[in-house]
Amino acid sequence: MRKKKFEKSVCLLFLAAGTFCLAQKINLKSHELSLNGYIRTGFGWSDGGPMVNFTAPDNVHKFRMGNEANHYGELQFNYRYKNKDSVNLYEVTYMMAKFIPFGDDGYQQFPETTQLFGKINKVIKNANLWVGKRYYDRRNVESLDYFWINSAQNSQVGIGLENFQVKKSGTMNLAFMRFKYGNNDAHSYVADFRYLDLPVSKHSKLNFLGQYSIKTQNEMTNTPQSTGYALGGWWTYSQKNISNTSTILFRKGSSIVENPYSGKTISENAGNKVLYDLDKANSFDVINNFVYDDKRKHAVQASLSYQYRDFGIGNTDEKGTILDHKVSKNFVSIGFRYLYYINKHFNLALEAGNDYMKNNRSGVEGSLQKITFSPQISWDYGYYSRPVLRPFVTYAHWSDDFMGSTGVSDFNTRLTGKNNGISFGLQLEIWW
Repeated sequence: MRKKKFEKSVCLLFLAAGTFCLAQKINLKSHELSLNGYIRTGFGWSDGGPMVNFTAPDNVHKFRMGNEANHYGELQFNYRYKNKDSVNLYEVTYMMAKFIPFGDDGYQQFPETTQLFGKINKVIKNANLWVGKRYYDRRNVESLDYFWINSAQNSQVGIGLENFQVKKSGTMNLAFMRFKYGNNDAHSYVADFRYLDLPVSKHSKLNFLGQYSIKTQNEMTNTPQSTGYALGGWWTYSQKNISNTSTILFRKGSSIVENPYSGKTISENAGNKVLYDLDKANSFDVINNFVYDDKRKHAVQASLSYQYRDFGIGNTDEKGTILDHKVSKNFVSIGFRYLYYINKHFNLALEAGNDYMKNNRSGVEGSLQKITFSPQISWDYGYYSRPVLRPFVTYAHWSDDFMGSTGVSDFNTRLTGKNNGISFGLQLEIWW
């Protein structure tokens, strides 16, 4: 069985490399077809079994390198129609994606359609009108794979106007998305407004976000209609070898999303257990992402993130007696990834991070420390240069409160009674 899984991983490595080499544009006068995507694949082991992820319970994210126990791929097809002046007038985009945890044999299932939308460009001045199912202006911290704004992923349909230029004062975007929950009539609707790239100085800009959301009543889960909003902003700085993004976000009610890979509202119930009161719940995030890259000797990405989450409910005992009036969670993460360039195609990478979590509903409190070393084979200089081939070894240690929930998966439970673990393996990552 292990031999078959190894052979599948090797096949995926060669398939990924071949796909990268074949990616190209096809131009037919006014028509252009192009292919782009992302592939992450490989193999790994933890304590003699299929590789697991080292993450804190109720985690917001994790440090990625040497800590992704899965295969994942996105394949996107783009069609563009141009006029005689080579201006893009119409576009159609289709994307499929597939996620497979290590140890799972779900290769036979067809990939999910994640994007299918059309766009008419320059409808009003330089603004573009789009409609369909898409990833909409996602923002993330790459070393964490943390999408701190991801308003439209998993939506049924959306419509928006983007890139409306304000003279010498940035651009404005407006979008509306609709989500569906299960096989019933429960839906949510999100209005998303952004004012982007407002100049502050020669090297820095401000960005603002405002959202309003409504989630309809769900009779199947016995949850009432709820509303919510999100307010936030981020400051970007870029000069020579340095870039930095500092973000503050506040979310309330139905604008609190279930995870960084979806714009859906968080679930209020789990069976008969109440998880959130969305009329009172709120979430506050502070994120900072710094990158230095001289593309000759050194590169480093450092990140800091903090999230406070108020569930909007009180703690009760087994008889239902209210013990207090606030259930909350704190999550703090800090870490870095450092690259030392030996030459254009080879560098030494070290990633280290610490995650702290305290949840006063579960009573769980503790921290997780993770460190990974990888001698990387890369395509070129650059922190974001891909493809990259990573042989890696990862060590993690976590608090006793995390035992049984950290370092385990559906396919490997060997670390259930332990508070530390080692993973090793090989990963290929490509985007184009």
